[in-house]
Parts: sequence; C-alpha cells; structure tokens
Amino acid sequence: MGSYLDIERLASLVRKKRGSRGLRETSAEIGNVSPSTLSRVESGKMPDMETFLALCNWLEVPPAELFRTSEEQLDTPEAIAIQLRADKNLDPAIANALASLVKAAYRDLSQNDGELKQDP
Repeated sequence: MGSYLDIERLASLVRKKRGSRGLRETSAEIGNVSPSTLSRVESGKMPDMETFLALCNWLEVPPAELFRTSEEQLDTPEAIAIQLRADKNLDPAIANALASLVKAAYRDLSQNDGELKQDP
C-alpha cells in the first residue's frame, strides 16, 4: 500500500483560497513562498516540503488530509469535481457550480435507480 500527496486537491484548495487575488499578494500573505512557486503548485506541480507545510498552515489544513493511499478510489462525481476545479480555463466559481451540478445529478440518478427523468 503506497501513499501519495493529492496534488490536485492541494492545487484546487490553493486556487480557491487565493480567488481573484494576485500571486504576489498571496505569496506575501503566505510567507516564504514565491509567486512563481505558488503558480507551479496551482498548476499541479509537486512542492518541496517547506512549501507544502507553509501552504498547509495558510490553508489551515492538516498535512495528513492531503495524503491518499493507492487503495483509495474517488467516486466519479468527486473525481469530476477535482478535474473541473483544476481546469485553469474555468473561473473557480463556475467550476464549483459545475461540480455541484454533477454531484446533484448523480444523487438524483442514484435515487431513481439510474433512470433519467423525462419532462413531458
């Protein structure tokens, strides 16, 4: 059983918390993380340990919450949500709205035994 850092979740959390603020402003707030490093993390690149811990402190997320085991499988709606939030072409608010729609559709389908409802 191997463990790995869920870099997509980290990137998504960083993008979400940064919002529309600039990289320079955000990196100054975090401290000891350059704007270029912050950009690389948001793009899904693996940070060094010091940067990872600084980001976890800034995000107020325990580092252990960002680790996964190779045995863990995401459900389909969550995997889609991660991909939507990681898409740099989507506004974060739109990505979150789309993720919510996908999750709602899956919930609705599961409650109706997988049958789509047709409007008359």
